[in-house]
Amino acid sequence: MHRTAALLKRWAPWIVLVVVVALMARFLDLHATIAAFDDLGPVAIALTVLFYLLDRLSMAHKWNILLRARNCWLSHWAAFRLYLASGFIGYVIPASVGRDVFRVARLSLAGSSMSKVSATIVLERVLGLLAILALSATALLFVVLGGEGQLLPLLGAVVAALFVGTVLTAMSMSERLYRVLKRATARFAGNRIVKMLHALHDEYVALSKGTRPLVVFFLLSVVNQLIQALMFVPVLISLHAEVNLLALFALLPLSKAFVQFMPIPAGLGVSEGAQVVALSLAHVDPADAFAAALVWRAIDLVMLLPSGMAYAADAWQLRKTA
Repeated sequence: MHRTAALLKRWAPWIVLVVVVALMARFLDLHATIAAFDDLGPVAIALTVLFYLLDRLSMAHKWNILLRARNCWLSHWAAFRLYLASGFIGYVIPASVGRDVFRVARLSLAGSSMSKVSATIVLERVLGLLAILALSATALLFVVLGGEGQLLPLLGAVVAALFVGTVLTAMSMSERLYRVLKRATARFAGNRIVKMLHALHDEYVALSKGTRPLVVFFLLSVVNQLIQALMFVPVLISLHAEVNLLALFALLPLSKAFVQFMPIPAGLGVSEGAQVVALSLAHVDPADAFAAALVWRAIDLVMLLPSGMAYAADAWQLRKTA
């Protein structure tokens, strides 16, 4: 039984990948997608790369805000270098887990508290997801009011998820609920994992009490989602596709949130599928949507070169200061 579960856990991501690729091959017009690349211009690609780098820079900057709030001082360049390097790891370890583990391990080796760094990443994920839901709910509301009534159920689901997420986040910061958990794990108090969880909670609560850094981080997370949505605009315009910015702001962030929960390295296949669905709901032709998703993936793969260089530079820096 355990062996079967282990095998399923090991192969499930790849089964999901094969299923998604098969579905895209079945329902998308691959010939139309290939033909769409004839309209793709170098300016569109250059602008997409620029948005890509701006996205990584903004992500590193807002994470550094949380680090500094817990006295883990990094220069903005060092934070950017770590974020680039973590992207290299993201193609090896599934989803965003590899990137997070790398950042925690890297700063721990440099002398930072593991619980402090882990707390910043936990809060980064939580507030990032709330920012996605808040942006999507707001944009969807305007899209629905603009006449897209078929998206009303999606708006309801997003608003419900935002409400539940907000309530759960508030509960996670509750000392009363934590005391219940602490009593339940009292007999395992000496266990290393339990000690780490308690330390992580203390850091998480301490970090969550700093209102100004959290507000700034949340607003920057919304801006970051806008940048990621704008990343598709130059390619879509180059392909002569319909561009509805409000719809893109409403739907593309949701595709990213979905991919974060998929246990597949760098979201291969699943990311493209989610982006095609989101863009199709925004009235982009599926062939153009798939072409845009493939361009994004190609740029992401090309950026493995600077990411790998950042990883090597960071390893050299760590060895130098050891």
